[in-house]
Amino acid sequence: MSDFPVLRRVLVPMVAWIKHEALPFWGTVGVDHTRGGFHERLDLQGNPIHDIPKRLMVQGRQLYVYCHAGVLGWHSDAQRLADRCVEYMVKSFYRRDGNPGWVHSLAPDGSIASAARDTYGHAFALLGLAWYYRWTNDMQALKIVNETLMFMDEALVCDRGGYLDAIPLPNAIRRQNPHMHLFESFIALYQATSDGKYLARCAELFDLFSAHFFQSKQGSLCEYLSEGLNPLPDVRGRVTEPGHQYEWVWLLRAFQRASGRDVGAYCTALYDHADRYGWDAEGFVVDEVDASGAVLKTSRRSWPHTEALKANIVEGEIGRDGCDERAAACITQLMNVFVGRPVPGGWIDHVDSVGRPIVTMIPASTLYHLFMAVAEAARVTSMPPYRTD
Repeated sequence: MSDFPVLRRVLVPMVAWIKHEALPFWGTVGVDHTRGGFHERLDLQGNPIHDIPKRLMVQGRQLYVYCHAGVLGWHSDAQRLADRCVEYMVKSFYRRDGNPGWVHSLAPDGSIASAARDTYGHAFALLGLAWYYRWTNDMQALKIVNETLMFMDEALVCDRGGYLDAIPLPNAIRRQNPHMHLFESFIALYQATSDGKYLARCAELFDLFSAHFFQSKQGSLCEYLSEGLNPLPDVRGRVTEPGHQYEWVWLLRAFQRASGRDVGAYCTALYDHADRYGWDAEGFVVDEVDASGAVLKTSRRSWPHTEALKANIVEGEIGRDGCDERAAACITQLMNVFVGRPVPGGWIDHVDSVGRPIVTMIPASTLYHLFMAVAEAARVTSMPPYRTD
């Protein structure tokens, strides 16, 4: 088992950046003081972009961030920001059109931009509310969680297994990604409540993952599936994202700790596939490969590096060799290429294969990935508030 000495040495400035730059920046400039909630994105000068829809997903992610920051004592204004976000989310997205569930997005004037009920957005509403309940013990938040799950069971559960991507259906393609984030949300709900019904939902999604998303022959993850949850017959059915494989490794280990189920074979296969094929010659995680390992998209986003960091943490904790160095490399790449630019509390979310930015905005949604990874790294290296000595 690694005690992560290399990670510990490089982590200090990343934690300082999260606490003293990112959280204050998104808790001030990132707050929509006029319409409520958080801004969807900023321009590269750090100014809010107003003429785009606001998605439920982003609000749920930002709620998670400030709740977790509050639990850790990393941001003095976390309580006010979390309370404000919950109030806005429920008032503006929940049953907004008089029907159960959460609308997908709002127009700049506050009207409904899309009344679709998407599983991905619902997953992040659940994640944010799970952490809000964990921090505050607010029973109304838990009531809305359970009402949301009742709606999903009635309207989004698919008779072919799993959940529909959305209603109304945008197309016939089904994706593993919404299910992965539901799995994450159910784990968070179990951790917040110790209620076995949420762990039972995790188990159902684990069975779906092992039967349909995980491709045992290649040891990889299928991203795009048919209505019957078979890989699509064209190239999309062979696509896998190394970042998602690492993300599943971290989530599966959390499920193993909660349930006692042995997930080691899946974690080993997914980690090995991503480790073998998902990194380019300069030491960055690429966006997409296929199941055979051929690189399909050479560009690099920030978030796969956060997921690689988290996967190396949980695998290093059980004794896999090299994880300390790999985790430290993720921090180094994040600090050197992605975060703290073009404004101190922001990031360049996406670059091409030689490191040139290919974005014209700063998406708020990335803070969720960055914060969670840094919190995990602080935990495993016993940085405050995790230090016990």
